[in-house]
Amino acid sequence: MLGPNGAGKTTLLKLIGGLLLPTGGEIVVNGYDTLRHNNAARKSVGFVMNEERSFFWRLSGLQNLEFFAVLDNLSAADVRRRSEELIRLVGLEEHADMPVSTYSSGMKQRLALARGLISEPEVLILDEPTRTLDPVACEDLINLIIERLHKDSHKSLLIATHRLEEVTKLCDKVLVINNGHVQAFDRISDLLRQGVTLSDYYRRNVTANGE
Repeated sequence: MLGPNGAGKTTLLKLIGGLLLPTGGEIVVNGYDTLRHNNAARKSVGFVMNEERSFFWRLSGLQNLEFFAVLDNLSAADVRRRSEELIRLVGLEEHADMPVSTYSSGMKQRLALARGLISEPEVLILDEPTRTLDPVACEDLINLIIERLHKDSHKSLLIATHRLEEVTKLCDKVLVINNGHVQAFDRISDLLRQGVTLSDYYRRNVTANGE
């Protein structure tokens, strides 16, 4: 998902994730209406925000995951197993017992990704996952998503970003939103077949609407 600042990307993601309820229309996620069956819809979705402020910084990464696993109603037997499994998945084994306050931005984003996966959601929403990261941490996180989430996974990933290279590497479809409205939605392979670059596609769909 692409769009200028203030276009409505995060609001749309929160509506899809069931964190906000629509005042009109209908949103169906994994077969569940987010208004009528909000709890069921939310259980299908993992949400990773772009600024992770809700961790307990004095606790270790592993302890944070265990806490959120309990909130997600995992059984006592599964809390430690799932938390350790996710720590390994996101490559934080060597830092699992360190306080989150010592984590770099890249490590915090990896931990946020792990938290979003606790309940094994079928839909994973990433809201500008690399916005605060330096180029190396950004590349590492993209590779992590490609190699450990895309590979052998049946999850649907919905990503909001300003980085066109992320769209190229991580997505097979692109949606452009502006002024709270969806302006375009296409398969990237179709655009490339037509000789249309993502940059031109984005510019065309935002400048045509007053930007």
